[in-house]
Amino acid sequence: MYTFDTLQPGQMIGENIQHFNDEVMEQFLDLFPDDRDQLPDLPPGMISAITMRAFLATVEPRPKGNIHGTQEFTVHKLPKLGDKIITTTICQQKEMRKNNRWIHFETRSCDQNGTLLFTGLMGVIWGG
Repeated sequence: MYTFDTLQPGQMIGENIQHFNDEVMEQFLDLFPDDRDQLPDLPPGMISAITMRAFLATVEPRPKGNIHGTQEFTVHKLPKLGDKIITTTICQQKEMRKNNRWIHFETRSCDQNGTLLFTGLMGVIWGG
């Protein structure tokens, strides 16, 4: 179980691989049909979904009661339909703020060739 006490700044949590394929794209287009014109590039609005899926699959098990507080991204290059997206999650920082346990995670997403696609920072009020 990843707890506030066991997570340490600089700790690499793990990697997650997702395929940006037709099935994934169709699921996203069900929610955002106007993004079809951005294909074959990944629509930027999908970056958050890719990152959150990676976080949920990688930072496991975790306590109940976590609250997603902040998120920001830097886009370096958008992946194309057919690419693999490999996301690494790292515990960047943890702090106590107003009696809340905050953990900040860094994500780095690359394609199957190692090309950096996007990076992210996410702040979570840690439960448990």
